[in-house]
Order: sequence, then structure tokens, then C-alpha cells
Amino acid sequence: MLYLERLPHPALAPYIKTFWYACDPAATHRHERVLPSGHPQIVLSLARDYLTDANHPTDPLQHTPAAILLGIYSHHQHIDAIDLSELIGILFHPGGTTAFFPENTELFTNCETDLAILWGRAAQNLRNDLREAQPISRKFDLLDFALRHRLSESKESKTQRRPSTVDYALTRLHQSPGATTIAALTRDIGISPRRLSQLFREQIGVSPKLYCRIQRFQQAVQLMHRSADIHWAELALTCGYYDQSHFTNDFQAFSGLSPTHYSATHRPWANHIPLN
Repeated sequence: MLYLERLPHPALAPYIKTFWYACDPAATHRHERVLPSGHPQIVLSLARDYLTDANHPTDPLQHTPAAILLGIYSHHQHIDAIDLSELIGILFHPGGTTAFFPENTELFTNCETDLAILWGRAAQNLRNDLREAQPISRKFDLLDFALRHRLSESKESKTQRRPSTVDYALTRLHQSPGATTIAALTRDIGISPRRLSQLFREQIGVSPKLYCRIQRFQQAVQLMHRSADIHWAELALTCGYYDQSHFTNDFQAFSGLSPTHYSATHRPWANHIPLN
């Protein structure tokens, strides 16, 4: 399997974390559990005119559009590895979609949205161009150009950037997701918890409390993925959980798995767990 990433143009860097490309000509039907990462993204299938809907096992023939926007998820999803035949995507920073999709970000939370609904014919044109472009670097160039064009249009229409209060809160939560409290954030920023929650739901898609939980969960996932020798109580405290029980319950809520089950799986990426 081939997997590549490329950083976006500096003009896009405040909004987009990376572009990615996956290609596995030998891909077969196999389900994987994908853990919530705290990042929205766009996914486009370049191999087929649809993506497989693996979240409805009772209806295996159900499909979703070939180009979709995935909002922030607060629970795990299932994907079919057959879609990895050829995919390309855009991984946004939290809140990074606001410059490209002016709707309230919370509308996209925990759901897939057809990109054609949001971008019209331009979504299909972009996908067609990506399918024809060679080599892979040219595909990345096309994504970069398309997103810079949309960013330019949003600035011309005076689409507002994230409020500085949200940027400050995100920085604090990323620096120490286990130690930062919402009470301390609102006190430092000088706004009410209700106002911060409203801004987060509009700009990020979830409440600051839930976002903080996802970040803490991801910190634990990344540490577990990199280490074979895990001391659970120490890991729980490092990631800001009250105790090992608190960590276990939160991990189960987001992943549907126990920490020991996760650590025992053979997985290509931290957030992808093969199911069969």
C-alpha cells in the first residue's frame, strides 16, 4: 500500500494540516474501526464513483457519495478497506473548515456531507481532474490550487476568520489537554462558559469540554500506539485522567474498545483498527 502526505501552501497552513493520498491496488473488502481524531476532513474516492458505507452492516450494499466532508466525530466509525484502492483527502485543523464552508460548523459534526451539496459542480470537476492527473504530485498541486482559490473567494466575500478567543483556547487545549480546565480558560479569556461553548460549537463543531476530552483521548492513543510497554496508571495520569478507571471508561466511550484490546491489535495507523 502506498500512503503519502504533503503540507499545504503557507497561505493554507492556518486552515489545513495536510493533504494525503492512499492507494492499495490489492485492497479487498475488510472493515476497519476509525477512532475520533478531532479533525474534520474531505475524502474523495478516485477509484470508484462512490464510497462504501460500512456503518450499516445490515445493508452492505449501501453507498455514500464519492466526495464527502467529514465533520468532527465524537465516536468511532467503520470504513471498508476496499475504498483504499485510491483515495485522496484534506485534513483540516480544528475550525479550519470555516473559511471554505460558511455554514455553522456544528451542522457537520458526527456526519458525512456530500461535497457536491456544498460546492456544487465544482466538487465533481475537482474529482474528475484529480482522477486524470499524473503523477501524484500533480494531484496534490490540484488540491492546493483549488483550496487556495476558495480561500481567496472567502476573503473577497469577507468571510470572517475564527475569533481570537477560539484560537487562544485551542492553543491552550493542545498544549495541555489533560491539565487545562474550561473554568480556567473562560477566566483567562474573560468570557462566560456559555459564550465559549457557543463559539466552539459554531467554529469547531463541538463544545470545549467535549473537544478537550477528544484531545485527551488522542494523546493516550498516540502514546499507546508508539509504546509496547504500557503502565496504565501512569498513562492515565500523564494524559490528565483522574485515575485508571476514568481513563478506561473514556477510552471505551470513544473507541468502543478497552485499552488492553486496543494495545493488543495489529494496526497500520494509530486511529485505524482492523476488524476482520
